[in-house]
Amino acid sequence: MLIEQNIIKAKSGWVAGVNHGSHDASVVLLYEGKTVVFIEQERLSRRKHAAGESPGQALLECLHYADITVRDLDCIALGSDHDALARWLGLSEEERKTVLPYDSFEHLFAGTQFTQDDIPPIIPVRHHLSHAASAFFPSGFETAAALVMDAMGEDGSSAIYKCVDNKLELKSFYGVEDSLGFFYEAASEYAGFGKMEAGKFMGLASYGRPTMKMPIEPDVDATGQIWTRRTHANAVGREGINLRHADLLKHFQSHHFPYSAGLSDELMGYADFAASAQHALEKCVLALARRAVQETGCRNIVLAGGVALNCSGNGLLARSNIAQNIYVQPAASDAGVALGAALLVSSELYGSKFMPSRMTHPYWSLEDTDEHVERALLDAQLPFTRLSNEEVSQAVGDIISDGGIAAWHQGRAEIGPRSLGARSLLANPRKRQTLIKLNKIKERELWRPFAPSVLEESFDGYFDGIPNPFMIVAAYVKEHVRNRIPAVVHVDGSARPQVVTKNTNPKYWLVLDRVKEKTGIPIVINTSLNGKGEPICFRAEDSIQFFLRKDIDALAINNFLVRR
Repeated sequence: MLIEQNIIKAKSGWVAGVNHGSHDASVVLLYEGKTVVFIEQERLSRRKHAAGESPGQALLECLHYADITVRDLDCIALGSDHDALARWLGLSEEERKTVLPYDSFEHLFAGTQFTQDDIPPIIPVRHHLSHAASAFFPSGFETAAALVMDAMGEDGSSAIYKCVDNKLELKSFYGVEDSLGFFYEAASEYAGFGKMEAGKFMGLASYGRPTMKMPIEPDVDATGQIWTRRTHANAVGREGINLRHADLLKHFQSHHFPYSAGLSDELMGYADFAASAQHALEKCVLALARRAVQETGCRNIVLAGGVALNCSGNGLLARSNIAQNIYVQPAASDAGVALGAALLVSSELYGSKFMPSRMTHPYWSLEDTDEHVERALLDAQLPFTRLSNEEVSQAVGDIISDGGIAAWHQGRAEIGPRSLGARSLLANPRKRQTLIKLNKIKERELWRPFAPSVLEESFDGYFDGIPNPFMIVAAYVKEHVRNRIPAVVHVDGSARPQVVTKNTNPKYWLVLDRVKEKTGIPIVINTSLNGKGEPICFRAEDSIQFFLRKDIDALAINNFLVRR
């Protein structure tokens, strides 16, 4: 049990979940388990990943959206247990205050003007348990195997849970010394990418051949070991992490072309290395998935953790027949533990009243009122036309069909790292030249792929794979249609399509339907509405400023359309 019933009473039905670590701060509000609002701090502060930031501002915005106060909360659930983490790191009480200040009153509620008396009970939840819950409860499955894979959480890096009804039982556990996340981070760094740029490394992998032996192997015998380099396997705490990281970099430089780390001006020199690291990761993920099915007796697999954002790996798992069904919710990274922790606590607090929302769409964050948008456009001195829902969708569909690029800012914002038709940059997939213009707008590397959005009913005509609404499972573009949509076909023939349904996003569906009517192609390029190093645009002001400084043909915010 996470909570003691004699300490916390179920009164209001409101629970807040918080990711409070060193990056990706986020806050979720649930009412008797139903998701009400989910805000990532980076979207508010405009600092990508919100490194070191308090979740206080996101908490205030969530409370404002729900029209409640912090005193209305039955409790606050934290998506990590920093007491457990401090023990694993070997920190003294004094060291913990400086190294891990993230669950202090001062950090959690910075900028809120709350007092200690305002704050309800705070319940820490283990990190991987939070991840597992964030995938299981929104999946809608009655039973599932939850496979969690990331860099680390407290003293672990990967875990398997058996999920039945409201119970999550730990079945297997891998220590930090066998972290798939830390392996992939080190490999990305060797190729010249930053710690948070694993997605770029994954994209580079498609250009190479997996010819190099990597220092990880799939745990087919369930030994609990994945890394083959065991030199520092017994080293604990931050020192152990650093020793293993340095050892991996040294190994890569000694054994793998181009025998030098971080030559960012020669990224293609690392293509075979990236392909080899991706291939090794995928083999390990498949082995863990098989183990998850064997240990739980269930072929519904839900995925969470940073490794679960690896679209290529997810696509391979989907095609493998290991699982009957797979589910990955859009905020599978650490931002999602806020949701998982709140769900677990709510399931214990509210019993039969606990009714978690099935997450079939990503639109759980904030939206702008028409009054706010109109004022922002007037302040920016941008001429605009006000249209109906159908008119704005058709107008944007026409612009895209004619080869234009449109910024699309509509309704409640997406959660997670990918734009999914609420804060998106949209373009025509029929010409490869479109990529050049998009890459200039976004200051992106030319070799990185762009993803397609496709009408749900047209998915099977263009892709081989499993339809996914979150752009998180790779599929192959059917060979006979690749020359019709070259701008969304990666070098290996793959894509990471997002299926769009009329009931979850009717305005965006109308855009795609209009493009289909005009061009015969039910697909648009959908990339995130942000520049290099920026979080996805969130408020109207963010999208307006992006439009003003970029070569974009149109901006549609709510029903307001701005043309160049």
